[in-house]
Amino acid sequence: MQNKYVVFIKKYNISSNKLTAIEQDASSRKYFKIKNNKNFLLMDSPPAENNNDRFITISKHLNKINLSAPKIITCNKDKSLILIENFGDNTFNKALNNKISEFKLYRRAVDALLEIHKNDFPKGIPVYSKDILMNEVNLFIEWYCNYKNINLSLSSKNKWNSIWNKYLEPLTKSNNKLVLRDFHVDNLFWLESRKNIKKVGIIDFQDALIGNIEYDLSSLLEDVRKDISDKTKNDVFEYFISNSNIDNINKFKLNYKILTAQRNAKIAGIFVRLAERDKKTRYLSMVNKAILIFKKSAKDANLLELLNWHEDNSVN
Repeated sequence: MQNKYVVFIKKYNISSNKLTAIEQDASSRKYFKIKNNKNFLLMDSPPAENNNDRFITISKHLNKINLSAPKIITCNKDKSLILIENFGDNTFNKALNNKISEFKLYRRAVDALLEIHKNDFPKGIPVYSKDILMNEVNLFIEWYCNYKNINLSLSSKNKWNSIWNKYLEPLTKSNNKLVLRDFHVDNLFWLESRKNIKKVGIIDFQDALIGNIEYDLSSLLEDVRKDISDKTKNDVFEYFISNSNIDNINKFKLNYKILTAQRNAKIAGIFVRLAERDKKTRYLSMVNKAILIFKKSAKDANLLELLNWHEDNSVN
């Protein structure tokens, strides 16, 4: 299998007889370091399972608006093999563990988001429709509830869908920003040698959609992967609001909480699926955190019907 990779990179005057696999994330993509070349990574991304055209489009867009996304060096004909810029391994998660200022990192990430939001988005990016939001939140029913041996009646499932339809329908009327969808500490890199917002390296945006302004902020601040101090969270949240053109702040805060609940219900389902179907059991350690964020957000947003549904169905 490695031979096809070596043949590919040799076409571009990059010779190597050794490729080192990088630990895989939750997706089907594979990444390889190239011996004696620290500037590039080789990405193997099956087109049937990944939005490679969108990945290339968003990479070019982010770089065009003066942000740091992996530049596309070249790709093969079907775009399954892509040579990309290598950001190294200093993710936000690692930088935080190495005592880089929490507030500095998160504020810089928000600066990058603000830059994304004040620019037009590329043409042809799909909308974050209610159907997509509903399919995501139903992963909670399909995977998490089954994992917990919670046998839901058809009536309970229909009620779940009815409740979420009512909460999510109004949000789709505000789909006007590029949403990267996985804007969190493992997909952000601290590029110390670069200047200003280019210090924030952004990856994993191939599933980008046109959605709500609140979504990526929630992805950053309400993250199962890393605890963040209340002070930093509150300060960065207010910093985002004060630097955004938001007409109705109360509506913004409510949408933020609803999307946080939706996203973390989805995450609980996805992480169980990764463990059960794909044997990536390490994700199970974060499921309880996703449930806690989900329930807290639902409570903060006063989503009474949803909270009552949980009680009625003994979901915990």
